Amino acid sequence: MSSSPAVMGTSGASGGARDERIAVPLQWRTGQFIVLGLIALLAIYYFTVGWKSGSKETGLADSRTALDAVGFLILGGLTWLCTPTAGVIAMTTFQEALRRRWMTAMLAFGVVLLLLSTLFTWQQTGTEEKYLRDFGIGFIIIITLLMAIFLGVALVPPDIERRTIFTILSKPVDRLEFLIGKYLGLCLTMIVNLAIMGSLFLLAYAIFKVRHDAEGLAGAMTPNSVRPGLMFDLANMGKALVLHFGQLMVMASLALMLSLIVSNITAIVFCFLAYFGGQMSSYWEHLSGNDGAVGEEAHLSKGLQGVVNIVYYMLPRLDRFDVRERLVTDLSINFNYMWKAMGSGLIYVAVLLAIAHLIFSDREF
Repeated sequence: MSSSPAVMGTSGASGGARDERIAVPLQWRTGQFIVLGLIALLAIYYFTVGWKSGSKETGLADSRTALDAVGFLILGGLTWLCTPTAGVIAMTTFQEALRRRWMTAMLAFGVVLLLLSTLFTWQQTGTEEKYLRDFGIGFIIIITLLMAIFLGVALVPPDIERRTIFTILSKPVDRLEFLIGKYLGLCLTMIVNLAIMGSLFLLAYAIFKVRHDAEGLAGAMTPNSVRPGLMFDLANMGKALVLHFGQLMVMASLALMLSLIVSNITAIVFCFLAYFGGQMSSYWEHLSGNDGAVGEEAHLSKGLQGVVNIVYYMLPRLDRFDVRERLVTDLSINFNYMWKAMGSGLIYVAVLLAIAHLIFSDREF
């Protein structure tokens, strides 16, 4: 928002510790306050009306908890930490990601397959639309998840190996700003890829459904005439893509944090383990006994029960972000359900970024 923010502070004559920082321009702060105001309005809507499902909807997640408020606070904190310096690093990270050939190849492969996805509906005669919704969203999840993990573990280590980190940190750039900028650049990359693939798939689905409904007009009452229409499907799938972006935020922060501790290969393995373990969160919850049901957890020893509890509380609830079952069964994805998933994801993002900052701050290059 400002081309050259002023540098404030002093620098020791002998090259010692410096106290330099970039003054955040007024225009930038104004934009941040506007975004914070929008977040506050969203929080007010949620705690007054949005926490409860409509009368004709499922009623899932109709409750208000303190964790919901924490999610809004973390979102506001990330907004405040996004300084002009972090913004420049984010844009640089985004441009570097676009120049990676494997990213372009994966995006091109995803776009082509999504545009041709309607050709595969013959495999599910009679349930073509359900199959198409499940296939399209599932494929986008797989491609973007691979992008987030493989790109996330390769953000900071190359700068350390090439020694460019010295040049960056020798300027008035705080290490927190550096990490926030890298993370936001990765999130921006995911938004662009998700928007491209999601938009093309929704367009392909809309064309297919219009043609499919037109072919069914010759008959009497068809199954499609008693189910929600095209706009409901598009809105539901759009919400599913927004929820998936929350999942990508969690996995990106995990990949970034692990890349500062272990090698790239090890970080990738741990990311996949965390993903599949997070998708099984409901099973861990059942074993830990936190779901209130009496079952297998009663047969576990105290030691094993403690391990299960640790796994349950450490892994993110990634199963909340995957709503393909609701898409197939024509269940509405309500705002209260979306925010509970996004809010819990933001808490994990904040914790992982805080751990990454602590590790990065004490690291000697």
